[in-house]
Amino acid sequence: MKYSREQFIGHLKEIFIMGMIGLVYSLFVGDLNAFNITVTVLIWISLSRGNGWLVEIIDKRISWVDQPILRLTVGMVAMIVYTVFAFGLILVTTIWYYYGDSPSVTLARLGFENYLVSILITLIISMFLHGRSFYLNWKQALYREEKLKNETLKTKFESLRNQVNPHFLFNSLNVLSGLVYEDQARAVQFIRKMSEVYRYVLDKRDQELVTLEDELKFFDNYAFLQQIRFGDNLKVHVERNGDGMVPPVAMQLLLENAIKHNIVSEAKPLIVNVSITKDEIKVSNNIQEKLSKDSTGIGLNNLRDRYGFLSNKKVVVNNDGKTFEVILPLLKIDS
Repeated sequence: MKYSREQFIGHLKEIFIMGMIGLVYSLFVGDLNAFNITVTVLIWISLSRGNGWLVEIIDKRISWVDQPILRLTVGMVAMIVYTVFAFGLILVTTIWYYYGDSPSVTLARLGFENYLVSILITLIISMFLHGRSFYLNWKQALYREEKLKNETLKTKFESLRNQVNPHFLFNSLNVLSGLVYEDQARAVQFIRKMSEVYRYVLDKRDQELVTLEDELKFFDNYAFLQQIRFGDNLKVHVERNGDGMVPPVAMQLLLENAIKHNIVSEAKPLIVNVSITKDEIKVSNNIQEKLSKDSTGIGLNNLRDRYGFLSNKKVVVNNDGKTFEVILPLLKIDS
């Protein structure tokens, strides 16, 4: 992350305040010689800024929300270790500079009582820093949860809109009207598949995750309807060697996008391949773009957002100019 000018000024202000606190402390205890003032100011600044950096580093690796006990334990241990090291280094350096004593002599004279003040200072600083860190993370978790609710509602609406849309229904009814006269048995099958598609959308719209088994049944029904419409011009191949959970209508969205943005004709058949492993779902198609492009990218962006809120796994998109591929991570119930 880029170190901004505002962050630099903020750190300078913090160092100045800690330095003034150290100076006031020296005045309070009556140690006004240059050595004691220097040591006190350096200790306050190094313990405040150093422990502040430790908190920032640990916060990035251990979550207050997911692992509060571990976060507190690691934070306290790291701060105490840093305090002992920083305090010893400051004393050794300043004593060597002012009095000429070697570091080995200074370290031999230091005892626990010499560290007591610095440890007490660290406890005070740590109470503030850990309290502030916990509050900020708790506030962020609440914001994240609220944002997830909003995104979930937005995604549910988008998913429902994508499925129950006039174009899909209009095209399906046109296909059905032809089947009724040509093949009544197939027309009955078409109606059943279409009803299962809409039932799935309505039943699963309130769920964040569904089983791969359920999603595949829905995907197969949707693919069947599209293959009836396009015939041999649309080929969908599914190879499954894994299991898990996915956001509802995620796979269907990718098939719909492939049909929407590519030519599907006898001269240029569209081939969609679905490969499912134990960790991911790969959905790829050959690229033969239509001349008119009306894509907004909303569907794929929503899919990325859903994965971003449901887990730390990301949706990967690959495009080499010949093949368009989207990789969806397979999630577990505890993801």
